[in-house]
Parts: sequence; C-alpha cells; structure tokens
Amino acid sequence: MHIDELNVLEYIKNKLKIGNITVTKKECKFTVTDKEGIQNLIYIFDKYNLNTSKYLDYSDFKKAYFLYYGREKVITENLKNEILKLKASMNLKRTNFKMPSDHKIIITENWLLGLIEGEGSFQLWRNDFTPVFSLVLTEKQLPVLIKIKEYLETSLGFDSYSLYKLKYSSAIAINFQKARANSKASNLLIIKNINILQNYFIPFFKDLEFKTKKGKDFIDFKIICKAIYYGSHKIDEIKSLILKLFLTMNNFRLSTYSGSVEILSLNEKEKLINTAPTIEHLNDGRQRDINTNKIIHQNTSCIYEIYKSNGEVLLMQTLSEVAETIDVNIKTISKHLDVLDSNGIVLKGYKIKRIPVFYPKLCKD
Repeated sequence: MHIDELNVLEYIKNKLKIGNITVTKKECKFTVTDKEGIQNLIYIFDKYNLNTSKYLDYSDFKKAYFLYYGREKVITENLKNEILKLKASMNLKRTNFKMPSDHKIIITENWLLGLIEGEGSFQLWRNDFTPVFSLVLTEKQLPVLIKIKEYLETSLGFDSYSLYKLKYSSAIAINFQKARANSKASNLLIIKNINILQNYFIPFFKDLEFKTKKGKDFIDFKIICKAIYYGSHKIDEIKSLILKLFLTMNNFRLSTYSGSVEILSLNEKEKLINTAPTIEHLNDGRQRDINTNKIIHQNTSCIYEIYKSNGEVLLMQTLSEVAETIDVNIKTISKHLDVLDSNGIVLKGYKIKRIPVFYPKLCKD
C-alpha cells in the first residue's frame, strides 16, 4: 500500500497476529510467509467469500500450500514442477478466468466498503460541477460489478417508484472502458445522480468505518454533495470553495504528491457547510430556485403515474410519453400539473400524477 496507509497494515497485522511489514520510501508491504500464518489466512479465506477472480488465484495458492507442506521430507522434481505450474497460471499470468460452478458472488456492506477503499473513487467533474462515485474493476470482473449494482439497488432503500426509474435509466450504470497505454480494459460502475448520492448512497455508508484515507475523501465528498444538492454551488464564492476542497482530495492528499495543495481554513469550511440553500426540493420531485422562484426543469426527479378508467395504472418515464398515451398536448399537461397540488389532474378521463423519485422522505409505495 501507499506509505500513508502504514497504519492500515499495522492494524491488519495486529488484528491477525501474523505476518511482517516492510517499509520503503513510498510504500509499505504486509507479507505472510510462515506455515502457521498462511494456515490462518486459509481459514479466513475459506470462511469469508472471495468474489473476484482473486478466488482462482487463492485456490491455486492453497493447492500449492498443501502440496508443499503435505510432502514427504524431500522436495522432488515432480513436486517442484507441479507447484511452478500453478504459479505460472496465477495473478498477471492468468488466462483462465472461469469460476467453479459452485462459486457464488456474495456482496455485504463491509465487503463492499473494503473494495471501495481499494478501487473506489469520490470525484468532482469540474466542467459541470457533478459529484461522481465510481468503482473500476478489470473487464473480467464484470459479474462482480453486476452483483454490486444489484446489491445497491436492493439495499439502499429505494421505493418502488425509484426502482422503476432505476430500471429504465442509467442512474446507477456500468460502463465499459477500452484498454489504454498503461492499463487493461475495464468496467466502471458509476453514480452521478446527486439525489441518489445525497439521499441514499452517502447515508448507507455513514455508520461504516473506513480504515484508509479514502474515509477522508468520503467526508469531503459528503460536504461537496450536500452543497451541490442544495444549490450552494451557484454562489461564486461557494463554488470556489468546493473546487478548493476537491483539490485536497484523492492523490492531492498523499504525502508523496509533489505539487502545492491549499487547505481550506476552518472558517472557509464552515462557510461551505453552512451556506444557505439556493434550491428548494418540492414534494413532486421538482426543484425551485429560491431566489427567482422559478422551476429548474432540467433537475426534475420524477416519473408519472396514469390511472385509467378501468382501474389500470401505468407508469411513464417522461411527460412526452404521457402526452402520447392520452393524446393531449404536452404543454397542456405540464400547465395543469404545474399549478395543481400533488394529488394530480384529470384529463380526458385519465388521472395523471407526478411522482417524486430518489427522495426517500417523499416517495411512498
């Protein structure tokens, strides 16, 4: 690990009571080489699931361990070749990534947190001030990312309307990334929907304990998300403070970073955290600019529910779908929905209602 995470490896070593730590100028390494120590690790990894292709490397490592320590006293040439054959197909040399038929991918909150500490990222897209969480794994790990996506959709507490929106949108998406000069092809799980980040994702992890410096990034990411969720970034001074905070995160935070880093003062951080909102989140999923009292249409987070006269209920993603279904001009529907309350409107025998999504306090089954 990076030298800044030495305390994490010390925690692991003290917790397991095995292994040794070596330290260089930029990194620290935890290794276990003795028979009893590795036996303890085997016990742990047999009990707690390895989800990625690292499971295959572990299985070969385990075979090699028992071949070596289960031998007669003499190390024969056949034994040596058998172990070397296992080594030659592991880690970076692996070409067979087929999992055993009985292997299951089991996602838990603590396992996911550990993966995020190693492979996750809390970012701010500076071109449009969009907070982004991403998780990158090699293309061979796509089944794991799919399971993580399913886990998030079922574990973050979404109501049925929000789940419908998730099903037909890319609010939680998995994207493929081509190989670059210094990296392999990979898959990226990405969340950039501010409502999901602020109302679901961040609260889900608030009671879990980060062990690495990723926890500090998470704390700063929470500040940034809250400011953008409530529109504070529309104030030039606050926008500058958000950017200043972001430029102290991730690699900027490392002791080995060679550039200059400007840390927010206590007063600046308090101002960023406590600035009054410029956005009001309405009960139907719309947002209103507090200063102009105008609706911010591009930020609306809702779906539409249509009640037909025969009792059938339809869900629609967009107002244009509603207009096409009931054959009424979209401007007419919008005009009526915007002036009436959340109980909806009736047009041509259809009851139409705007339903908020990704607002846990507003969404109800």
